[in-house]
Amino acid sequence: MATRTILNRWTGAAIWTGEAETVKDAIHAALAAGANLTAANLRGANLRGANLRGAELTGADLRGAELTGADLTGANLTDANLRGANLRGANLRGANLTAADLTGADLTAANLTDANLRDANLTGADLRGANLTGADLRGANLRGANLRGAELTGADLRGAELTGADLTGANLTDANLRGANLRGANLRGANLRPIRDDLWAVLSSAPAEVPALLAAVREGKIDGSTYEGACACLVGTIANARHCNYEAIPGLRPNASRPAERFFLTISPGQTPENHLPAKLAAEWIEDWLTRMRAAFGAESARAGVL
Repeated sequence: MATRTILNRWTGAAIWTGEAETVKDAIHAALAAGANLTAANLRGANLRGANLRGAELTGADLRGAELTGADLTGANLTDANLRGANLRGANLRGANLTAADLTGADLTAANLTDANLRDANLTGADLRGANLTGADLRGANLRGANLRGAELTGADLRGAELTGADLTGANLTDANLRGANLRGANLRGANLRPIRDDLWAVLSSAPAEVPALLAAVREGKIDGSTYEGACACLVGTIANARHCNYEAIPGLRPNASRPAERFFLTISPGQTPENHLPAKLAAEWIEDWLTRMRAAFGAESARAGVL
């Protein structure tokens, strides 16, 4: 059995020294002894299947580390460097990865449920099939990330950078995409049906105002953050078209938490179907609803001047 030392990446000072067969054994022994692994130098370490539950790894250097199947539940990885690390199938449930660098990391099928990834750098990361339910991704950089089939139900993606990200088949039910940059993102097959269906329910509550809503989307006159003004949110725009207060639409009460309204939060004045993916999707869904209604009630609707 060899003597192993875990060093501070910045000062070179020993964090823990002891007898251990492997680096993983050394980590386990250090944690069992209550060691704080802040700024630990673990670059390239083989920690496959390691038990790192609740570990304090703030600012640790884990570049290129092998962490396949590791248990990092509740671990603190704030500002940690995980560039190119292998985290396939790792359990990061509730972990704190605020401002962590995960550039190019492999997080395939990782469990990131309720993880804090605020301002994390996930550029080019592989998140295929990862579970990000309820994860905080505000301000995260996911440029070019692979999120095919990822579970993003209830994830907070406000202000996230998703340019060129692949979200094919991802589940974005109840995800908050306000201010997210989706330019060039691939949403083919992504599960947005709950949002679309809720939008259709809203349209069905105010069919006469739907053409005006579509025009506002096309003209960049949506501001999902407010119910009032020349540019307003979904219900606010419908109220503008009806020339009434947004609280005075029968059967359509303002509800900022409903999926359709949260989706409209991602649209700001000046954003149109030509320059903004959420606006493009909103327009397509509205057009689809109009086509369906006209096919079903065309003649009657035309006579009534509704559609």
